[in-house]
Amino acid sequence: MTATRTAPALSVRDLTVTYADGYTALDGVDLEVPAGERWAVVGRSGSGKTTLVRAVLGLLPPGTTVTGSIRLDGRELLGLPEPQLRELRGRAIGYVPQDPYAACDPLRTVGHHVAEAWWTHRLTPPPGRIAADLGGVGIDDAARRAAGHPHTWSGGMLQRATIVAGTAHSPPLTLADEPSSALDAELADDVLRLVRERSGALLLVSHDLTLVARHADHVLVLADGRVAERGPAATLLSAPCAPSTHELLDAHAPALRRTSTGTPGPILLRARDLVRRYGDVTAVDGASVTLRAGEVLGVVGRSGSGKSTLARLLAGMERPDAGSVVIGDGGRSRPGFVMPVFQDPVASLDRRWPLWRTLTEPLRARGERVRRADARQAAASMLARVGLAGIDPDRRPATLSVGQAQRVAIARALAARPGLLVADEPTASLDVVTAAAITTLLRELADNGTALVVVTHDRQRIAGYADRLLTMSDGRAEELRLVDTSAADD
Repeated sequence: MTATRTAPALSVRDLTVTYADGYTALDGVDLEVPAGERWAVVGRSGSGKTTLVRAVLGLLPPGTTVTGSIRLDGRELLGLPEPQLRELRGRAIGYVPQDPYAACDPLRTVGHHVAEAWWTHRLTPPPGRIAADLGGVGIDDAARRAAGHPHTWSGGMLQRATIVAGTAHSPPLTLADEPSSALDAELADDVLRLVRERSGALLLVSHDLTLVARHADHVLVLADGRVAERGPAATLLSAPCAPSTHELLDAHAPALRRTSTGTPGPILLRARDLVRRYGDVTAVDGASVTLRAGEVLGVVGRSGSGKSTLARLLAGMERPDAGSVVIGDGGRSRPGFVMPVFQDPVASLDRRWPLWRTLTEPLRARGERVRRADARQAAASMLARVGLAGIDPDRRPATLSVGQAQRVAIARALAARPGLLVADEPTASLDVVTAAAITTLLRELADNGTALVVVTHDRQRIAGYADRLLTMSDGRAEELRLVDTSAADD
């Protein structure tokens, strides 16, 4: 008897994707994920990773040209009508998006967000299933918290809820696009194990090479929309051949410790005994912060510990229920003195505006009149500063990867020449090469006199350039002073 060959869970052949503006995001990509196997796609921001996922799901923007073949368990997906694709999403293809806030309806509860994975297919969630699944990914008091709206959840907590929704039906194939970018390392491993348990085959998109090594059997490396190399994870990550893979691995090495090159200046931020509550949840409980010009304060802690809430309070975007925040030297500040970098970079950019308008918005906000030609030229310079020299300033945010959108958001903040920069997970969506460059840029910004508050789950990276660390736990803050080991590098 001849054994019957089982079709791969996913087969991509000669896939080319060109957006409406003429930009080719993928060029002749081949990929095969056998049933039950775990593959990872890695590469720099803008290399085409998210475009590949969207192409498989049939979620590319209107006007996009797609050629080649995408087969799910032998069934061709390209050209399928939208109703048929909708039936496959969730049940045959699980999806965990990179941006959990964009995946949620802000007017609905998180419980509704998870339940929609059932209702979309005319099914009813089993009694207690949603609370049990949320509890299984580390959400405390899950039944009560599920009744809250997305803005009352941290990015990491909301990502876990989105994972529960994306794998609700234990699909034969799950596409996970940076599912752990907002999670601390320990929780990221737990969540990836859960995704693996609840799925058949897995296609993981990630810039975290350590995570990829632990959770993928095979790796495909993309560079500028093309396949640079592929192979078993253990082999490829230890002995790569392609220059782009070498670059990723070199940048993933621990960063050298870099601290201030000068004496800290005047106090620019004074926060005392801050308290912030959302209903009966106390997100920040008695936190105090003092920050001088030229200092970098890192804020670390588990997902849901209150880091992002504290950042919003320090930036003046929310009012505390108790305590006080004084910003500026002597309580005085100018327009653009405080600039935020949000955890959700895509939502922070106006989708209707070309990039040049977004990037020059801070100039207009402080009263400068900029001609369109000058604005484009200024925007191109700002993009080059954050490693996006090849990006057309006339592009819209929808054509960018999440990592590219984050760099645009950072460039916009820097355009205001802020005295205080409050950045919430500024490198979480970036590949390791870009993250290292942005880290250097932030440290240089501080060395030139800007005070920085950087919220992150990446303790190793922030310890490489922060002056002090503030550890959050259940809304409470404990400050740790880092030991300067830079002399040991000589």
